[in-house]
Amino acid sequence: SHNLCAVLPKSNITQVLYGVAIGKGGEIMQAFPKKRGILAVFLTDLQSEYNHTLLEGITKQANALRYDIVTFSFFSNANCDTPFQTGEENILSLFHKGYADGILTQKGMFQKPEVRQRIDQICLESGLPFLDIGEENCDAVYPLWNDRKIFCDLVNHLIEVHHKRKIYCLTGPPELHQSRNRVLGFRDAMQQHGLPVSEQMIFYGDFWVHSGERLGNAIADGGVAMPEAVACANAAMAEALIRTLQKRGIAVPEDIAVVGYDPFMTNMLNVPSITCMTSMNYNLGVNSVCQLHYEITGEICTPIPCRPEVLEPAESCGCTMSGNGVFAGYKRDLAEQLKFAYLLQYSGMIQKISAPDNLMEFAKELHHVLYLIRRIKVFYLCIGEDWDGIISTNGSTYRTAGYPDTFFLFRQVYGSSDYEIVHLRELVEILQNPETPSAYHLVPLHYEDRCFGFLAVEFEGEQYSLDKQFLTWTEYVSSALETMRIRNYLKQFSGRIHLTAIRDPLTGIYNRRGFEELSSEIYEQSILHGEKFLLVAVDIYNLHEINRKQGSNVGDKILMTVADALSSSCLGNEICCRCNGDHFYLIGSYSYRFDAGRTHIDAIQQYCNQHLEERESGVHVKLLMSCFCEKVSQTVSLAELIAYVDHVIAQKQLEEEKQLAYWKNMNTLRQKIYSRPQENWNIADMAQMMLLSRAYFQRLYKQNFGVSAMSDVIAARIAMAKKLLADGQNTLAEIAEQCGYHSEIYFMQQFKKETGMTPTQYRTKGNAE
Repeated sequence: SHNLCAVLPKSNITQVLYGVAIGKGGEIMQAFPKKRGILAVFLTDLQSEYNHTLLEGITKQANALRYDIVTFSFFSNANCDTPFQTGEENILSLFHKGYADGILTQKGMFQKPEVRQRIDQICLESGLPFLDIGEENCDAVYPLWNDRKIFCDLVNHLIEVHHKRKIYCLTGPPELHQSRNRVLGFRDAMQQHGLPVSEQMIFYGDFWVHSGERLGNAIADGGVAMPEAVACANAAMAEALIRTLQKRGIAVPEDIAVVGYDPFMTNMLNVPSITCMTSMNYNLGVNSVCQLHYEITGEICTPIPCRPEVLEPAESCGCTMSGNGVFAGYKRDLAEQLKFAYLLQYSGMIQKISAPDNLMEFAKELHHVLYLIRRIKVFYLCIGEDWDGIISTNGSTYRTAGYPDTFFLFRQVYGSSDYEIVHLRELVEILQNPETPSAYHLVPLHYEDRCFGFLAVEFEGEQYSLDKQFLTWTEYVSSALETMRIRNYLKQFSGRIHLTAIRDPLTGIYNRRGFEELSSEIYEQSILHGEKFLLVAVDIYNLHEINRKQGSNVGDKILMTVADALSSSCLGNEICCRCNGDHFYLIGSYSYRFDAGRTHIDAIQQYCNQHLEERESGVHVKLLMSCFCEKVSQTVSLAELIAYVDHVIAQKQLEEEKQLAYWKNMNTLRQKIYSRPQENWNIADMAQMMLLSRAYFQRLYKQNFGVSAMSDVIAARIAMAKKLLADGQNTLAEIAEQCGYHSEIYFMQQFKKETGMTPTQYRTKGNAE
């Protein structure tokens, strides 16, 4: 109906019934297939018999009305703020209003006030019809609570069968309608039989063991007169009262008969077993669904048959247990639980599911222990994408509240399993069975307050809720997930330590240890796949000089730039390494082109030229590079290839050092030329001084200084002549001789050629200035 109303104008629609939209004039506006509705149920302690029977009634009636059931529940129902309790309660945040058509809850079951408030808030903010089963609703179409009559029947049993006359009533808090109505039932039974009733015969408690203990001690101490019987308004108070009376020497039922109210398995196991009433929880579940259905649709439906609310006799009142009643069913169920507990104990489950290293393997192992869950039909393991804490949520190291949008979902049924990644909004659609109504229970998976995800389970047969066995099974799953998380974290941490050991802290690329580990793998890969092996060696020839002259900060920036240059030149699976301070390698295996080595060298040089100029202007960085890029075989070792490229680098270093030595010697020669230009400088003598041939000497000189050696000689002589002319004390002949000219005329000609004026003009101009 919601989908239809989103399409048709709301002003034209009066109601939607049985898949037909009816207009204001009674006309059929649109017919469509009736889709099953969904009821969300918020309950806790589903492992208790009370809630098992309640959910049985809810599920059967919901299925009859073609509703799916999705129960949001947790096991630990404690009024505390421990991390574990926080992890349990987080399942409530999984609910979204789009998941359901209505909400059923019984807030009074939840011990923690903050949880009750949270459920109130969820119901109100959802905008959906909701029903609190625990509240008394006098206007309800379907009566939910029949406590008065049921408790009256319980007290009648004491009066009519066991002939008790002095009977006390132990009930709960007076503000609760359950407490008040059970007191009214007590009064009804007493008055029907003409027995006196006074306020001193009615004791208000808290529906918990403390009330039973207080009344038992008061009777034993004489503060309260000894009754013939006590009718307790719930099982917990009856158990505590019997236990306290027995401790104080008062026999039950010989001295005082005691009856309870709720049909729990502990009633059967208690000594003596405790008489109680049955079926009221089942009928409560049936009627609550009918009432919620009425509030959702406006329809009055016919409930499925309710069960007679009858007495279950036991020893606490003087009866004996029936062989075919509720307690007989409890015995059979307990025997089955013990059988599964035995299987679980010796299954080795916790070791099996703790062994995997990843979720896929974990899910496979989990599939093999599904037989330990009673009557399991369908099982979903839903793990959040951030379950291991690697993906941070809101800056936290792990998730404690809410659930991520994306889940790893593993669907498991006997004989098959599958896996998919789903969005949280798809959850209910995935859980719905296209053919028949289903009833899923969602329970949290967590370790303390660390959220892993949740389980979604559907049972078959007479299994309508979770049991204590499933509680233990779920705890094993959470513990195994935490074990796997810690183990993987330690592996990652160890990996990071190893990565730190093989990485260069300055540049971030691999260091020598990393190079030694990875180069062998890449080399073997190239042989295995018949690919070319690429090895590029890079050396910063003048790094030591740069560090000495400009500081290590400049040198470090150069190292990082060269590392970036190598990384930027990588095309595929190549890796870069820094070894021995100023020495780098690039290695790879691929079907490279014939000129791949040269391409990498050019790319590295181009990158350095650009970025070193930008970062460190004025710094001349000399890179020496060599490469190898060929197919290799096992006849040539990796060490030989490394030695080859290193040898090429070494040869280039020797050449650079030789060039540097020539430059130093020639610089000394040049200084001599400028300091003593009058000497008889000629190419033959200067080449002899450098131990070079005349041609090689002239080429190196011009290469280093940009001018020829004889040009420098002329420049030095003209410079000295200008200085002597400026003094004005020497004749031109004397100046020519002092500057190394044997001819005054030649001196004058060369001076004019170099300066554009004669020596006399130069002297005259200098005097004038």
